[in-house]
Amino acid sequence: MSEIHEGVGSVYYPGIKQIVSASYSRSHGITPDICQIQMAPQTLDPSDPDYTPIEPDGYLLFQFEAQSVEVNSLGNRSTKTTQILIQGCRPDRANFRRSGSSEIWTIPVFDRRWKWKFGSFSGHWNMKKNGVIEIRKERTVRQLAEMCLEAMGEKKYNTKALDQLEDNKKLKYRKKIRPEVHWDRIPPAQALNDLVTSLGFRVCLKWDDTVSIEKYGEGALLSTDDLLSGGFEADLPEVSNSVTVVGGITMHETIWSLEAVGLDIDGMWRPVYHLSYVPKNKDTKQPDWRLTEPGVFDGILASYQDIEDQKADGVPVDKDEYRKKKEQYSLAQQTVYRSFRLSYPLGTKEDEFLRKKYDKIGVELAEKVNEGLRPGDKKYDDLLIKYEEAKRELFLKSEPVIPGPQKKDPRTGKLGDYRLEEFEQVLPCFKTRAELTVDSYTGKLIRKPAEMAGFYYNTNKVSNTDDPSNPIQSVDGGKFEIVPDLGIIQFSEPMYRMIPTVIKVGKKKSDKESLPYFAELYIQLATPLKNTVGEPARFEYREELDKKHRTTPAKLPGNLKDQPRKVPIGTDTKLIVKNEIVQAYQARYTIKDRNGVPTYSFVEVVDNVKTEELEKQALAVIDVENLRIITKGSGSGVYAGLKKINLDGAIHQVTISRNTTGGMTTTVSRNSEVNPVVPSFDERQRRNALKEMIKERGQKIDKTQQVNPEA
Repeated sequence: MSEIHEGVGSVYYPGIKQIVSASYSRSHGITPDICQIQMAPQTLDPSDPDYTPIEPDGYLLFQFEAQSVEVNSLGNRSTKTTQILIQGCRPDRANFRRSGSSEIWTIPVFDRRWKWKFGSFSGHWNMKKNGVIEIRKERTVRQLAEMCLEAMGEKKYNTKALDQLEDNKKLKYRKKIRPEVHWDRIPPAQALNDLVTSLGFRVCLKWDDTVSIEKYGEGALLSTDDLLSGGFEADLPEVSNSVTVVGGITMHETIWSLEAVGLDIDGMWRPVYHLSYVPKNKDTKQPDWRLTEPGVFDGILASYQDIEDQKADGVPVDKDEYRKKKEQYSLAQQTVYRSFRLSYPLGTKEDEFLRKKYDKIGVELAEKVNEGLRPGDKKYDDLLIKYEEAKRELFLKSEPVIPGPQKKDPRTGKLGDYRLEEFEQVLPCFKTRAELTVDSYTGKLIRKPAEMAGFYYNTNKVSNTDDPSNPIQSVDGGKFEIVPDLGIIQFSEPMYRMIPTVIKVGKKKSDKESLPYFAELYIQLATPLKNTVGEPARFEYREELDKKHRTTPAKLPGNLKDQPRKVPIGTDTKLIVKNEIVQAYQARYTIKDRNGVPTYSFVEVVDNVKTEELEKQALAVIDVENLRIITKGSGSGVYAGLKKINLDGAIHQVTISRNTTGGMTTTVSRNSEVNPVVPSFDERQRRNALKEMIKERGQKIDKTQQVNPEA
């Protein structure tokens, strides 16, 4: 047995003649740690005979000579020397502090991880074709990590801990993780850090220069040998009662009927019969789009040309009326028969009485717009309020149902269909369906494109789709474009159908004549589902934290003068947003013949919670998050002398300090970081992310897609 009696510590860096004191902390991660050296002034003039250059790529040597007394009959004294060598260091800019009688220089020295910010590394692994990872592109997490380490030039490394991801009996949902990674010319150290940190592991640089990947929270306990002081940290973990994983915006796929709309001269989109430039039947004096050819709009063109013909010396007599007619004709060409808006989910029966009320106010508004009223005019604004209220009432009372989610009826307490209250609840819509498919070109899983079908005049076949032999016809996806914010679909050509119609000519009836009607169209796409305050539905998975880990309030003393008020106990849930976890509802339909009319018929609603194992994906996220919640075995210890204690998953930080008198201590932090000068691991991660964002905004070449672990 021996007892430490006394010892002398020293620090050496090539080129620094006299080191007064030094402090170095080694922590998790790829960010270089810094040794703060206080040194005596020395000449920096190369011509000076005493000049010694400070090495730009040097090493730090910490040494402690401990004298001990051997407890035996001879009483022999022995000396034990402990050394820690840190290679590949780089000094940075020094600063000085001058007092009345002395001057001290402080110079920071970075450990060898300063070199890890360099390098260019690329690779695309674990991509899927036909929903399955290609064998030639499949790599385990350990293989990916070792590829990064090799690219970093590391020869000694340990990645065995990553094998836990291959077969973890306790966490079956974490079995055989194959994250798809797409690294595009980024530093390999960054690729490594992004990969392992997202899965609950840390990059640890050992004293023997081995790079080891360690599971966060797992590792050695604090030793009691040569312990000077120790204890729990004052900054205990912030523990919530539960953790909730929130996914991306839920997709609700169904078939929507479409309503023809147009853009008016007041800047508003409205149904086509609510526009200020609807052509009127000369005999009935009623608005009637059927009497003008789609795309040509001869009725609107005629009124515009009448003013054009009245020009005097090339100048219209009524300039305002001329500009109005010209703009109306232009908007008709651009939007009428070419623009359709989501109307109702399939199966909705519109309230006829409220529709008439809405149409009546719409016609009144169109007349006011044609008369020149605009937003800001009181009559216009008052009528617009009535118009919007009528529109909302019509939508609400028609009780449109979004298939899939259910809502509790406040009157009965039972779950029932989710009825929309406002059209804005489904905006902005998606441009795709919710159902996944395999991209025939890339082999990747993608959302199916929106599908359009209905009754319309097919210019290619020069026939209607009303033909019983081909009752419902698809629309080529290249012919339309979706405007998500408005829920409007714009077509590259007029969409109409020709229907034999008996029209009045004066008091007589003419023979049947084929007239253009607006196409009857349906689109199958996905929308969000917002509540009335605008919050979209998302997949949520909540896990309550074990009671033994929760914080409980201390019992109050019984002799308090004032009666204390009760304060809330516990905390609300901790929210983690993972946009890559997306719940998707799909309403499925079939086409049936009802009284000779082809009709879409609802079959069922399916979702992807089980097929894509959304709950298991959420559990994997919670597993990583819970590693941060450690309420026991957390603390630090200050040890006499130099202790060669390595970082692991539990030992987060080791700090070596040498004071001005030669005394040396080693501070070891378990499941915490106590050096106030060194930013925490999370803070270092945020700084790295910020740097990458700045690089991207500056259009640097170092760009990458984030690693998305799969459960």
